[in-house]
Amino acid sequence: MRFRYLIALSAIGLAACAKEPTGARREATTPQTEAALATGFATFADSTAQHNGAPMPRLLDLFFHELRAHPNAQAQALVDESRELADSGRAARDAGDMDAARRYFIAAHEKLFDAVAIVLPNAYERTGAVVDTILARITERLGDREAPRIRRVLDVIAQVRADAQAAAATDEGHALALNLRALAMLQRLRDHLEHPGGQGLPGDQGQGPPPGGRP
Repeated sequence: MRFRYLIALSAIGLAACAKEPTGARREATTPQTEAALATGFATFADSTAQHNGAPMPRLLDLFFHELRAHPNAQAQALVDESRELADSGRAARDAGDMDAARRYFIAAHEKLFDAVAIVLPNAYERTGAVVDTILARITERLGDREAPRIRRVLDVIAQVRADAQAAAATDEGHALALNLRALAMLQRLRDHLEHPGGQGLPGDQGQGPPPGGRP
């Protein structure tokens, strides 16, 4: 009788083991925990970006300062084209044509970043390095937590960064635009949890004209 009882216990134990997933198990996270993690990661990303002078407003401030100090006709022409595109975007937005406005605003950003790449030739490499560093550190800190929404956002950002690397050889201005989009997403990671890379969220360069004063 005791022998049969032990066999039954063994069978139950084996069945339970069979249901356990193989490999390391990730630590579960609640939506609230995941949102708090995303906020912490975003704070780290913003601090790192600011320390390296990488966010778009700071990069453009440096660009316009350099353009004032060392005038460059080619870069200035691109800045003027960017302003014209931005004005067209505002006009389209005021007329209610948001699709046209988005196209103009995106083109205005990229035209301006073409100018930035001329005046600050290391801008693409520097911003790319900052994005890569932040991505690596956040991934390390995330560890084995499930955090599926955060991981979806990080996957989107990693793809944006890969697209930037692919574009760099032929269109450094576009590559810089992609780096800055990825960086803005990292700085406001929590905003992207529901719709990673969605329109109207930080990093969307079709949402409005590029920042920056006049040189």
